[in-house]
Amino acid sequence: MRLPLLAAFLGMALASLMTFGLTLGEQGRVISSEHDLGVVAYPSGVSACETCHLPHDASGEPLWAQSPHPEGEPFSGSEPLCYSCHDGTVTAGAYAFDPAVAQHPTTPGEAGEHCDMCHDPHVPDYSNFLLFPSGANLCRTCHARSYDTFHTLNVDAIDSGNVPQDGLWDPNAGDISGTRLWDAGGSAPGDNLKCLSCHAAHGAISGDALLTMPYRDEVSTISPLCRNCHD
Repeated sequence: MRLPLLAAFLGMALASLMTFGLTLGEQGRVISSEHDLGVVAYPSGVSACETCHLPHDASGEPLWAQSPHPEGEPFSGSEPLCYSCHDGTVTAGAYAFDPAVAQHPTTPGEAGEHCDMCHDPHVPDYSNFLLFPSGANLCRTCHARSYDTFHTLNVDAIDSGNVPQDGLWDPNAGDISGTRLWDAGGSAPGDNLKCLSCHAAHGAISGDALLTMPYRDEVSTISPLCRNCHD
């Protein structure tokens, strides 16, 4: 009689362990993504959720572990959460919160109108945790008809002979100026002119339409942005 009882006990124990394992595994899709900092920062076994959230005595919403503010700047909404890593100390891209360069307009404190307008830190389906397919024409997700009115997109600049003189726009390297060309899919360097050839959601050189180069020149009637390709 002891063997059946022992087998039943072991079965229950195994079931409990499996349930516990599933609980730890069901922590959103953060696990194994770039936002899964638990194992990296705390090898002792802190979960992916606990790196950013606390169920008790949290310092901010939503259950945020701390309330970080760069140099005392009172950011609101989801910005402090993002800034705690994306300030150039943990990740590249400090320009995303650099007041010296233009950023995409947001409404601080309103859900869906701040960083979470375009990003979700829990969903790694697209690069940079974007909510929609990333690519050089991602602006068209919201600005659907802007390309009908303004500059033509998806043009093969190399084929047409309009090669940018400065095509090395790279804020991570401190170069916040240039006209980038993309491949046909808009995911890598190439020959095509797309939305993000002339615009940038973060790190734009001008506050005028989030351009990567100034459209107007105070001492000339020739646009630096246009002249970069149309010389």
